[in-house]
Amino acid sequence: MFSFRREIDFTGYTLIVPSVSVGNVPQLAVDVIIETLKLEPVGQLWHPALIPVIGAPAFEHEPADFVSTSAELYLSEEKHLAVLQLRAPLVGNAQQRAFLEQLADFVRDRHFTEVLLLASCFAHEKSNVRTAPFSYVANEIYERADDAGSRRLTEDGGRWTKHTGGVIHGGGFGAKLLELLTERSIAGVLLFMYVSEGDNTTEGLMLARMLHTISGERLLPAGAQESDFRWPKSWQHLFGSSHPRSLY
Repeated sequence: MFSFRREIDFTGYTLIVPSVSVGNVPQLAVDVIIETLKLEPVGQLWHPALIPVIGAPAFEHEPADFVSTSAELYLSEEKHLAVLQLRAPLVGNAQQRAFLEQLADFVRDRHFTEVLLLASCFAHEKSNVRTAPFSYVANEIYERADDAGSRRLTEDGGRWTKHTGGVIHGGGFGAKLLELLTERSIAGVLLFMYVSEGDNTTEGLMLARMLHTISGERLLPAGAQESDFRWPKSWQHLFGSSHPRSLY
């Protein structure tokens, strides 16, 4: 499933996984994390459920001859952090199931400590307009873990609301992967944001900042402020070139 550039011991690592969701907000947040920390690309993920994608380097710290693909794993050995970036949706029900099963097995077999899943949900599904747009679903293993992450979710000034409803509409595979991780006794939490589809770069930055707090401020270099989050050069082309002025 994974092809690594070198052998890595993931014992004790935290894995961040974005679910392809409304407005691609999780992918945008992961872009911000990778660019800000200048994470090292260490592997690629291949699976029939992934639509093949190939492109130029997405980040300034990558070599000019680097080739971006559908799914890549990035790493910070200093912070014990691994980040999976997905650039294509999953296809086929049977293939999706197999992909998620194999990903959960990989997490278990490589002894990751926890998995932080990112997703987004349609804004019109939010029933309480007085609360912040951030919600979460955590398994009991994550909530019982001797870690400050679950405490930060409940103590973060009321910005996170525990999701007690059913389906997370527009949230992709996040809830299913959390279920599979729970079956394998792996600590996991699904963090999602209510958004409207459009130019969601602002929401991507917001989700990255919120995740920075939940993760124990591990997503910025030492001494940096939240305003120091960087977005990659690839964001310049998200919506194509600007309209020709000759039209007016």
